[in-house]
Amino acid sequence: MAEYRSEIVKVAWKMWKSSIREEERNELDILINQRASEGWELVAYTFMGGGQGGLGVDMGRGILITFKRG
Repeated sequence: MAEYRSEIVKVAWKMWKSSIREEERNELDILINQRASEGWELVAYTFMGGGQGGLGVDMGRGILITFKRG
């Protein structure tokens, strides 16, 4: 049976830009490679534009990434 794991990686990109800073991209590469060494495979990602979540909590900007193992 497959196991899934999702993580949110905070980034400083803006919604109207389709790029992230090189440092952020490098951090993503490190995370993805670390998870791969633990047996996780990247299966999905989506950009989160920030804004207010439930109870007025600032959700920030980030990338939601999902890994699969097994």
